[in-house]
Amino acid sequence: MAPKDMESLLPQLLSFPPHPPPQLPLSDALYDKEIRNLRKALNDTPANALTSGVPNGGDLLDILDPSINTLPSLYVLLAHINATRQKASIVGGPWWFKALQFFERFDPVQVRYVGTEFRRLVVHVRDAALACNQPTAAVRPIRSAILRLDPSGSCFTSTHLLFVRLCLQACCFRAARPVLDKDVYEFPASSKIQPPGQLPCSQHDTSAGYITDQSELSAAITYRDPLLYFLYGAMIYVAMKEWHRAIPFLEAVLTAPSRNHASRIQVEAYKKWVLVNLLAHGQVPSSLPKTTTSQVAKQVRTLGKPYEALGDIFKDGQSKELDARRLNAEVHIGNQKWSEDYNLSLVLQVLDVYRQFTIIKLGSTYAALPLPLVTQRTSSNPNDHIETAQYITMMISSGRLNATLDQRTQDPQSWVLGFALSSSTGPHARSEQESYEELVKQAARNAKLAEHVRETDRKLTLSKDYINWLKQSKKEAGSAANEGEEASTLPSQQPFDDEDIMGDDG
Repeated sequence: MAPKDMESLLPQLLSFPPHPPPQLPLSDALYDKEIRNLRKALNDTPANALTSGVPNGGDLLDILDPSINTLPSLYVLLAHINATRQKASIVGGPWWFKALQFFERFDPVQVRYVGTEFRRLVVHVRDAALACNQPTAAVRPIRSAILRLDPSGSCFTSTHLLFVRLCLQACCFRAARPVLDKDVYEFPASSKIQPPGQLPCSQHDTSAGYITDQSELSAAITYRDPLLYFLYGAMIYVAMKEWHRAIPFLEAVLTAPSRNHASRIQVEAYKKWVLVNLLAHGQVPSSLPKTTTSQVAKQVRTLGKPYEALGDIFKDGQSKELDARRLNAEVHIGNQKWSEDYNLSLVLQVLDVYRQFTIIKLGSTYAALPLPLVTQRTSSNPNDHIETAQYITMMISSGRLNATLDQRTQDPQSWVLGFALSSSTGPHARSEQESYEELVKQAARNAKLAEHVRETDRKLTLSKDYINWLKQSKKEAGSAANEGEEASTLPSQQPFDDEDIMGDDG
């Protein structure tokens, strides 16, 4: 491109948004019109023009500010990356650092208009990091891309799944928390149910208002995508031993709508659900969550029999205060099965917590117990009181056991384990202020959930299926009145368009 051509192009690229901003902000309609014109101009500009440089030397990216000139910055970046033959060479190169800078600074409103290009840059960054065997390098920029676009993190997109899979590959578990800790309430909304007159740049009640099926900010969501997201998310929480966060993720998989068959993903989730409940609570719930369909519940329990058997032996041993020999035998018999399912590490941890829950359970019967009796009931070596004392001390220091070990003499046979009578006593006692603060946090979470439920109900009333049901209900009511019968008060069950992925590699 000749310098004069770039001279004519550059003002066009810098024309929107107006900078400095006008005293009177642009109306939504004018903003929408101007940014669409800019997008069209960029689509009509050849890629080699965007990478040719500026008249006085240098590159367009040296002039463009991604926080202001988001669209031109994105298009120029993609043009440079597409011109790079060796993807692995991108990492550490000049375009790589420009991409990282872009994800930290882009204007989240402007990006709503270039969903396809935005996702393309995310994929380029992921692929470049994987190509040079450095998946960790892509974790932070993609996390920034998700949370800058949608700070609430409440609308599920295809990038969510890409991100958690990348975190698993990179073993960057804690880096995934800022995304995983934000509860998902919505999926990209259908543009057909959007309020009339709302534009991508408008103020929206939720992020699903601008992350829609037409925005291209997410690829099309398949039935498997959210299931895999919650399964991978649970695996990340498991890796951090955050059992109580992993359980609802696994239950989200198990309760997913299904018509006839449990998917392989649901079967894998059930196996982990059994083990994680043993690790968190020392027992497996007597039934699956109530919203699990009967067919899914039946099939996952059938295919997860070895895990149920492990849970039954765990429970039976706890109730009868037996040592872990029978549980050890069951673990040994199923070693190949646990390994094939990639659950051996979890099963071995279940063996360890069996002893912990046995000690904890003693506190529900006794206020205090001599150490020799604790050793006799919980240790494979009933004479090794020192080892038992060390084990109990580890439990107390880690917060697993709210108790004290009285070691007034040098003789371990005289030592006494005293259990805290309530959560307000003992070394891990919680003050009234701490309890109050936890209640306030829980109330805030409940209020937020209620708000999302109301919003979901509102959107449901705008859906075509709901309107059709209302029409059908009126017809049934009229027919029932004529025939003297009671009309149906519930919508007919529509078959869920589920796919049987039992044979998939999910």
